[in-house]
Amino acid sequence: MQPLSETVHILAPSGRDAENIRATLAAHGLTGRPIASLAALAETLGDETGAILMTEDAAARGDWGGLVTAIEAQPAWSAYPFIFIVSRRQSMSEQMQLRRLVPVEIVNMITLERPMSSQSLVSAVRWALNGRRRQYQVRDHLLELEAAAQRQRLMTRELAHRVKNTIAVLQSIASQTLRRAGGLEDVERLLVERFAALARAHDLLLSTDFQRSDFRLLLDATLSVHMVEEGRLRLHGPDVDFSPQAALTFALVVHELATNAMKYGALSRSSGAIDIVWAVEGDGGEPLFDFRWAEINDQPPPRAGSAGFGTRLIRASLGAIGEVSSTYAEKGLVLTFSAPLRALTHGVAG
Repeated sequence: MQPLSETVHILAPSGRDAENIRATLAAHGLTGRPIASLAALAETLGDETGAILMTEDAAARGDWGGLVTAIEAQPAWSAYPFIFIVSRRQSMSEQMQLRRLVPVEIVNMITLERPMSSQSLVSAVRWALNGRRRQYQVRDHLLELEAAAQRQRLMTRELAHRVKNTIAVLQSIASQTLRRAGGLEDVERLLVERFAALARAHDLLLSTDFQRSDFRLLLDATLSVHMVEEGRLRLHGPDVDFSPQAALTFALVVHELATNAMKYGALSRSSGAIDIVWAVEGDGGEPLFDFRWAEINDQPPPRAGSAGFGTRLIRASLGAIGEVSSTYAEKGLVLTFSAPLRALTHGVAG
């Protein structure tokens, strides 16, 4: 923890006021430091400031500009405690006189009226210092939270790198195992491509410390590997941040859809295209995320036979989150998906 300061800055320009106050505080084990002017006080203020004690005549003379700037520059946890020593007030207008002298930026203040006992002065100073100690406690707690958050970010990034390395090892194991088995080149390629799709989504999540993933960026990263000509993939939808789990799921799904389109669907023909549209709908109720993948061919595509692993992966992955359906319209495959938005964004940090 950073050390706290118990120093009381004293601004009392008349006669021996500053020295008398300092001596009174010293007699009770408190440290006072006389300050010559408001400008000098402004230069002195900082995290180490314990409290400020000021007489009324000091408040009435001098320029507050530098002091106000210093007060406004203090961190969020800080509110310098001010103690003002004033003459006894007889009327309400007299009592408001000091408030008119003091800038509105000074919000943490108490007043003492002359004549007063040394015990009243010491009690007021101790009250101010106790309040300052609580501010230091808040500061230290915030520092602890920031340090803990930094450690967590480092651990998350380290774990993320380890996971990515694990994916690479799995790719290598699958590739070598299938290569030795012989005659499984297509299976090997599919496995490696799916691992690569996960790795790309993983990289995107890593860039945000696994807090979230922008859906449009996820689509761009997943589809970029297929190197489709500009204009054939038409993406349209609002900004939506997905949770890490939902992002990885969609990375695999979109990869499978694009791979099938390259082999059999709209992307297997030079004139084909795909409309990818998503929206967030919510007529006063729970928001829903709607997704539509529509392939557009210049001639009817061949209808799929029995569902392969890729098709089953798509249905199982999306079906675990929401409702998914696929049909072969006149111009090609149309897949729709709908789920509560919270099912896709749950766990995203604010």
